[in-house]
Amino acid sequence: MTFKIGIFGSALGQIDSETLKKSREIGALIAKNNHILITGGCPGIPYEAAKAAYKEGGKTIAYSPATDIEEHKKTSFPTDCTTKYIFIPKDYKHSKDIDICKKYRNVSSVSACDAAIMISGRIGTLNEFTIAYDLGKIIGILENTGGITTHIQKLVEDLNKKTNAKIIYSKEPKDLIAKIQEALK
Repeated sequence: MTFKIGIFGSALGQIDSETLKKSREIGALIAKNNHILITGGCPGIPYEAAKAAYKEGGKTIAYSPATDIEEHKKTSFPTDCTTKYIFIPKDYKHSKDIDICKKYRNVSSVSACDAAIMISGRIGTLNEFTIAYDLGKIIGILENTGGITTHIQKLVEDLNKKTNAKIIYSKEPKDLIAKIQEALK
């Protein structure tokens, strides 16, 4: 069975080489298992995963905060490893405000996923996590990648909000993908 698995993580900032390596490994595993990789169309961790999936012949869907491919390119977002784009509607009231469109994109991309994987990340990734959590998604946390992933378990405990979300933790990409696939059955 084919599932849509989103990769959410740091688009900017310092990302260590081991985290980037694991991001690429996860992207390749998604493609090798005939799943579809979803990202926010941004650089950084999601892009590294998408490049690896694309290289393996996998399908990648980018939920862009832009209204078309030309605007997407102007944001300096990558275009070399996407098989399909989903853009913000041109008639959306806030289509000219990139910050609002990024949040629109976050809701759209997370809601399209069967499972979401968080790797490192900052505020945008935290936003994607909370959406996935509220929507009751299967959420994979790639441990030891820094960023918000180091705070997820405590955050969920402290906030004490129950949802149907299932959070899976692992330090290894292969193990994380295997556990997510099992949870999706």
